[in-house]
Amino acid sequence: MSKAEFDQYAEKYDRVLEEAMPMGLGESGYFAEYKIRLMARLLRDRAPSRILDFGCGAGRSLPYLQRFFPEAECWGYDVSEESLKLAAHQLPGVRLSNDWEVIGQQEFDVVLAANVFHHICPADRVSTLQSCRAVLAPQGQLFLFEHNPFNPLTRRVFERCPFDADAEMFSLNRACEMAREAGFLSEKHGYTLFFPRPLAWLRGLEPILVDLPLGAQYYVQMES
Repeated sequence: MSKAEFDQYAEKYDRVLEEAMPMGLGESGYFAEYKIRLMARLLRDRAPSRILDFGCGAGRSLPYLQRFFPEAECWGYDVSEESLKLAAHQLPGVRLSNDWEVIGQQEFDVVLAANVFHHICPADRVSTLQSCRAVLAPQGQLFLFEHNPFNPLTRRVFERCPFDADAEMFSLNRACEMAREAGFLSEKHGYTLFFPRPLAWLRGLEPILVDLPLGAQYYVQMES
């Protein structure tokens, strides 16, 4: 999608996403929160002092970053000026920019890329990862979350969602290859979101299912 298209969806992103979900399965808040909760668990005692939400949009993840990492300085980057205006109105304590040169002058302990890279041209994905690695502090970490293309429900939602019309999903294996090609020293990964809302009582089992390629999404934790 172009910058103009992202601007177009800025105010209605959540509503369009909910409409793309099958009846009874929409949980916009849960989908945003689980990523940050998982990050906090994986980071354990490593408390980041500065975090960048790369491709933050209107700020769906930022309130959860503030909640789970209250001592961290939170930043957001996005190409959509309209999305950043909404985020600034709702989250006055977050530093926001659509200028990568401004971001490049900072150093981050953690970079989050939540369902962003499927919007990036495949030929540019590794170089974009390299740009994110360049703003990480020594031993900084990047968390990439993406849709699992082998999950039929995920694919159904993806194909119904208008702002994903020109996007292209990629597998966990390809994401791990990209991490190595971008120069990250190590990576850990796993699948997530195994149980939809009607089976929410089973979600406590998800940490032991990370190796099963059945989850609706996956994550890659990369270290610089």
